[in-house]
Amino acid sequence: MSGALITDILPWQQQAWQQMLAQLSSGQLPHALLLSAGADTGKRHFALMLAQRILCRSPKQDIPCGDCVACKLSAAGNNPDLLLITPEEKSKFIKVDQIRELKKYIETSSHALGKRIIVLDAAENLNANGANALLKSLEEPPADVLFLLLSDRPRSVLATIASRCVALKLPMPDKVQALSWLKKQVPQDAGGTLEYALDYSQGRPMAALRILGSEQSEEQTEIGMALLKTLQQEELATRTAGRYYKTHGVELLETLAYWLNSLAKFQLTGNRLMLKGETLQQAANLLDSGHRDRQDLARRMLQLYQQVSLAQMQLSGAGNPNVQLLLEDLLLQLQSLAASGRR
Repeated sequence: MSGALITDILPWQQQAWQQMLAQLSSGQLPHALLLSAGADTGKRHFALMLAQRILCRSPKQDIPCGDCVACKLSAAGNNPDLLLITPEEKSKFIKVDQIRELKKYIETSSHALGKRIIVLDAAENLNANGANALLKSLEEPPADVLFLLLSDRPRSVLATIASRCVALKLPMPDKVQALSWLKKQVPQDAGGTLEYALDYSQGRPMAALRILGSEQSEEQTEIGMALLKTLQQEELATRTAGRYYKTHGVELLETLAYWLNSLAKFQLTGNRLMLKGETLQQAANLLDSGHRDRQDLARRMLQLYQQVSLAQMQLSGAGNPNVQLLLEDLLLQLQSLAASGRR
């Protein structure tokens, strides 16, 4: 587990945090929680902070103290009473070998003779063998073990697993909350960059922070140019998909989703402030010149946006979709939006 002591309660999770503290202080915290929320909205942040708060030996009211042995171990990323399990990067599955490691962990004694906590991220991505192995541990949980299961898609978690957990749905941040939090992480905001990153990330603050903290601007520009050329039919949809599906399929979908959302809002309102960046403005001009019925064009854009959102869910899940064909189909539909206006 990477080292970090978490002491900041996310603004949109305040109520849920107080609920957990109340259960903790009354001794009513269940042995297993299923925490669900949208991707990149702070589920893992919440779970790890709760784990660190429970393990802390001298908590300061709502948060870990940062000074005790347990907090220092958590900060270093090697607290033996906290186990974080995430899907293997290539397969996206949580495999049975990882659950076997979990079972061995359960059989050992607590380092501090207190709670041991297991945070299992992406519980919907347990494969069948892993789910069956975990089920046995959930059915007969040791008294000193707390399971924190996380999921973007709780309905996809195996029903027998979910039924043995108490569900807690964490709220999505509103735009004001998300921007306020981002400003604290990135205080120097030049020219509305934070709002752009948040819109680009579809309101997901952790994804926006990754964009702001990385060198993605050139990558975004390149993908935007590729989408514009595809829209102009200067480049085949199959070629664009073939270029990006292996390494930047997720980023292409994020950019396409942002484009469609912004373009639809522009068609409905006529407000060019919805269009951030030269390539997006060129795309709007291209579509505008060929369509008289802006309401119908916006409707078709939003329908395609929904398909892109579904594709994003498929890529983040445990399945194995054909990414190239998925991108080709969406890009062909993007081209058809422009082509239909030129007929």
